[in-house]
Amino acid sequence: MPPPREQMLKELRKAEQARDLLKELERRLAGGNRDLESLLTQLERVAQSLSEPDPIRLLIESAVGSARMRDAIKAGSDVSRSRSSIEGEISTLRGAIEGVQARSDT
Repeated sequence: MPPPREQMLKELRKAEQARDLLKELERRLAGGNRDLESLLTQLERVAQSLSEPDPIRLLIESAVGSARMRDAIKAGSDVSRSRSSIEGEISTLRGAIEGVQARSDT
């Protein structure tokens, strides 16, 4: 098993990737673009690389489901909420990484 810091960095990279893909999905939904399948597939791949109970995975799955099942306005709102929550997870991960780094520097 990788050291905690390495594992957190890996999780951070996946969360940032998910956030960036969700931003693009939001943009496309807001613009009325319904050509979303390749983007949704990329998001599903990120989600599948995470463990089942991972909150980021659950947020991605929720956003993808909304984009597939709802009209663009409602889907955009759901995707926006998921992206915002993932940004909170990113902030938490960054803080935890900084804490681990500070402890290892002392």
